[in-house]
Amino acid sequence: MKRLVLLVFLLMACFGLSLTVINEMESVAGINDDNTGARFSLSDEYVYAGKYAVKVTPSGKADETKLAFQLSGEALEGWMESDLLKIAVFIPKVAATYPDRYFLGMADVTEGWSWVDGVFSETLSQSGWNEITFKLSPRMKEVSTTGKYMLYFAFIDFEDGSKKVPMVDAFYVDHFVALPSEEEKVRLYVFPMETEEELERYGNDNTGAVFELSDRYVSQGLNSMKIKPNGEAIETKVALPLEGEAVEKWIQGNTVKMRVYLPSEMRVLPTMYFLGMADVTAEWKWVGGVFADASNVTTGWNELSFEIAGPMKDLDPAGRYIVYLAFAGFDEKNQKIPLVDAFYIDGIYVEKAKVLTLEDRMAMADPMIKKEVEKMLNMEGEELLDYIQKKTFDYFWNEVNPSNGLVRDRSTKDSPCSIAAVGFALTAIPIGIERGWISYDEGYQRVLTTLKTFVEGKVEGKSGFFYHFVDMNTGKRVWNCELSSIDTSLLIAGALFAGEYFAGTEVEKLAEQLYRNVDWQWMMADDGTLYMGWKPEGGFLNAKWDSFNEGILAYVLAIGSPTHPIPAESWDKILRPVHENYISCPTESLFVYQYPSIWVDFRDKEDKYANYFNNARVATRYNYLFCVMNRFKYKTYDFDVWGLSACDGPAGYKHYGASEGNHDGTVAPYSAISSIVFTPDLSMKAIKGMLNKYGPLVWGRYGFVSGFNVDANWFSDQYVGIDQGDVLLMIENHRAGFVWRHFMKNEYVQSALNKIGFVNKVADYAVTPWYQQKYQEMVSRPSEKVIEASRVTGIAVDGNLEDWRDVPYGVVDEDMNVRVPGIKPVDKRSQILHSHFYVAWDDEYLYLAARVYDEYVVVNIAPDDLGAFYRTDSIEFYIDPSRANPDAGIFKLAVLPFDTEGNVQAVRHEDANPGPVAKVAPEVKVASKRTENGYIVEAAIPFKYLGITPREGLEVGFCHTVHNSNKRDAKQGEYVRENIISWVPVADVWARPEIWGTLRFVK
Repeated sequence: MKRLVLLVFLLMACFGLSLTVINEMESVAGINDDNTGARFSLSDEYVYAGKYAVKVTPSGKADETKLAFQLSGEALEGWMESDLLKIAVFIPKVAATYPDRYFLGMADVTEGWSWVDGVFSETLSQSGWNEITFKLSPRMKEVSTTGKYMLYFAFIDFEDGSKKVPMVDAFYVDHFVALPSEEEKVRLYVFPMETEEELERYGNDNTGAVFELSDRYVSQGLNSMKIKPNGEAIETKVALPLEGEAVEKWIQGNTVKMRVYLPSEMRVLPTMYFLGMADVTAEWKWVGGVFADASNVTTGWNELSFEIAGPMKDLDPAGRYIVYLAFAGFDEKNQKIPLVDAFYIDGIYVEKAKVLTLEDRMAMADPMIKKEVEKMLNMEGEELLDYIQKKTFDYFWNEVNPSNGLVRDRSTKDSPCSIAAVGFALTAIPIGIERGWISYDEGYQRVLTTLKTFVEGKVEGKSGFFYHFVDMNTGKRVWNCELSSIDTSLLIAGALFAGEYFAGTEVEKLAEQLYRNVDWQWMMADDGTLYMGWKPEGGFLNAKWDSFNEGILAYVLAIGSPTHPIPAESWDKILRPVHENYISCPTESLFVYQYPSIWVDFRDKEDKYANYFNNARVATRYNYLFCVMNRFKYKTYDFDVWGLSACDGPAGYKHYGASEGNHDGTVAPYSAISSIVFTPDLSMKAIKGMLNKYGPLVWGRYGFVSGFNVDANWFSDQYVGIDQGDVLLMIENHRAGFVWRHFMKNEYVQSALNKIGFVNKVADYAVTPWYQQKYQEMVSRPSEKVIEASRVTGIAVDGNLEDWRDVPYGVVDEDMNVRVPGIKPVDKRSQILHSHFYVAWDDEYLYLAARVYDEYVVVNIAPDDLGAFYRTDSIEFYIDPSRANPDAGIFKLAVLPFDTEGNVQAVRHEDANPGPVAKVAPEVKVASKRTENGYIVEAAIPFKYLGITPREGLEVGFCHTVHNSNKRDAKQGEYVRENIISWVPVADVWARPEIWGTLRFVK
């Protein structure tokens, strides 16, 4: 019987991992029989990939038929990162003897010959093509990239499952590849071309072609389809019905692949390959078509690919379709001519990733790591923390260029240096000295080398700041990255700590010099806040450290600078939104609360706003409770598995956090562990919980990995420098207060805290009573509300916010309720409702955008019902240009993201010229888009409708409001509004332009 699903292996491009071809079997050179008498020859009859396979003819005498070749050179790097070795084996259906067990052995022949290890495959084989999988043992992966190794493959036929029988019948092998387990994929054969009954269903679309089942040339299974053109039709066609299970397979891939064999005697080669589709569910309707790239087609085997993403993939599983294949040849004048000779097709398939279960991953984990985890689960308290610290410290000792002290951003060989990781390393090394992991001299020399590299100008930067990422060897900027104020701050914090630890040495002098070199005044914006960065291509970034986050560390250093200090008043420029009883960051990523507290000891201290240590403690417990409350939605979260922060995730690096729309089940292990100074009980439970449930998948060479997501069955295999530093330093603070004790000795840090107004005070609260009251007044007092519109180029109004990446946004959150009779405040325990809004401008348009987070979007307004959108889910932007031009009128744009036909609608509502924008402001552009957690609205208003001319410094009145309903059975046209939230949460805000906030135009 034919297996319709075969395993294949392709690149997934995940963090640099890739399939490694060990031997393509396109030649017999270098292959030997290991003294078993087997003979090898090339064949183009049965070929799995490429042009040829190797035909193996057993001696008929040896109990085992063997094939061996050398493994060396570039392939070894891929081999080290791989978990699996796969080979394709074809067993003819007439074979009386054939392999049913497969063994892979490995020997080191770099110097002499020494056995490495061997493994049996658990794959069962049968007639036709088989993919045989070997799970590489840890010893087999421990190779030297400069070494030489022999791979030995033994093919064995067992009689009655126990007695070896010499084989006499030939079989074929092809395509030997190694790959990480994550890269394994599945071939789903939509048209296997394996039986007469199947071929009888195929048509020739009136081209006269004849189809026959053949076992002459085979690339999968046992048979292929021979196509015999009629010699007259300009195109030779095949019509294949697609329905039922075949449709379900088809829609699982973006690419359709087809293997074609062209005999060498063909007089006209087909060099046009077209795949088209029609929907015949009701009546014949064309769907689309695509050509394959045939530029490399030659005689023999060829693989053609058709990209079908779009209408040809987005099919109705219950529908019926016809797939059309068209083949044509061309003459010397590039005119189509009929095909006259037969050729072969063997199977049309799509590919999807093979899903490894959690159990699969646990079973495949490194046995040595499993043993290590078992040992850790028997540890408690200090012993366990010390073990974690040591493993984490190893990152900063090993993932470094010892000649200059630059530390890799992450644990990949091609990773550049992160200057922030260097700051963590400068703090980690003294910990290593104190804990006895390295000697004082070793640590001192490493720190000295590192600081000299920066102070002596061997790392690229400007005005004392350094580029976020630099080359590990040259120190030059990479990736077109920014000159980063926060990453420079993390570097400086680490340097100052090292200076205090190595007081009275050259290290202390260099650390202070590095700090003195930073021109914080240059990085300060006109409003007194710090820019996030600068690029030579465009100057300072639009984004600033103007809202509470990890940037407060930069302010401490900038205010305390002995050479280029910024005013202490800049500290008061930071917006500090209060979430119930603590100052919060909208993303709720734990690292923003942790980073400043790694070095600055905020315990029993407060400024007029908060006790920042208590604040981080409350935020951390909120993060924990957020995970617990969502544990029924996501398998990852549990009472002992939590921690949402920036980390690697299934779709790459993301700033995850405890806010709706900002999490997907991905946990950052470092975030829960590094919270140990705030929540020691919860953090210790998290350590044990992660080790107990997922140990060998979340623990490895340098401790806990960057992130994991049980829902997506995804586990990172990488370590990020700043994450490892967070863990190491915070555990040390928890155990001994070591980092705090030395950093707080610094006179400039103490000076900064005094200038800011910190006082020693023991308190239980996070937010000071004064600021709690002040903030409540502020959210309802518009005079203090300012949003800046950035000057931009290239914004397309299409519902996609990619163009807005560098534009800062404002927030309307669940606490900004407009108190109106009959309208309920947002229930934060059961609802998701907030908006991130953006404003930008160019010479022609004022651009507006809002990403609304709403767990259920009500759609109940018909396309012709263009009034009172506030009845249901909708948004409004209010603009008062009269603050800049007394003759200009109010402009209020109300946007319905989706009418009952799925289209966006917009009106001017109760303003200077009300009505549908199509009539009263036809040049206004509006777009909307659904998201997985709500919707996006984007708009562009020509300035001619506002009656103002844009310029830097211009100010107009502004407000943004969101209307919301959660009524799932809303009738068409029904008033179902339940909540109103607004940037100025005051009753009748829409009718009171004098209380609206301010929109300021900036560069």
